[in-house]
Amino acid sequence: MRCLPTVLTAALAAVALLPSAAEAAGGAAVRGKATHYELASGGGNCSYPSPPVGGLYVALSPGEYAAAAACGGYLSVTGPRGTVRVKVVDQCPECAAGHIDLSRTAFARVADPGKGMAGVTYRPVRDPRGGVPLSFRVKEGSSQWWLALLVVDHGNPLTSVEVKAAGGRWRKLVRADYNYWIAESGAGRGPFAVRVTDTRGHRVTAERVRLAPGTVQRTTTKMY
Repeated sequence: MRCLPTVLTAALAAVALLPSAAEAAGGAAVRGKATHYELASGGGNCSYPSPPVGGLYVALSPGEYAAAAACGGYLSVTGPRGTVRVKVVDQCPECAAGHIDLSRTAFARVADPGKGMAGVTYRPVRDPRGGVPLSFRVKEGSSQWWLALLVVDHGNPLTSVEVKAAGGRWRKLVRADYNYWIAESGAGRGPFAVRVTDTRGHRVTAERVRLAPGTVQRTTTKMY
């Protein structure tokens, strides 16, 4: 859940995008605008259990959020006061492409929070948070007949999550717009091997992820 963003002023109501949001996904910079807000609870539409340590996060427009495809990635945002790195955790339904909604803490790193809005430039960060192991969370209601799995601390956005029970074969999961990866017919009782692939081509396998709904399971497996 997210709070409504700070009321916008008219001073920066029209800001050009250079280049398009689609091009930005490939690493190009976007010139846009930023407002600020605070999460009402949890980790936003991306369903993370809690906000990032330090409170540096961002919500994206629906097009840039891309039905959760951007979740867990990082942006480098530069404004009048400096540059900050933020984690994508949320969607801003009322934001147009090029309008990002930063946490108040992050906004204060790049602009005067008293102004409510600022012109910024932002771009995706490649291979952030090196050395942080993956964690997994099985959603409440999961069973051997229906599985929903959240991947945490992967750094780059993800393109694929697959699971395999002992003696079984790999099954590709489908990402929901709330960022859980779903096996509609389940994947068995577990434990599972989970194979994770990101947008930069990194692929790793974590072993013995249990069918334990509501529990964050930390591993020693790192994406890169």
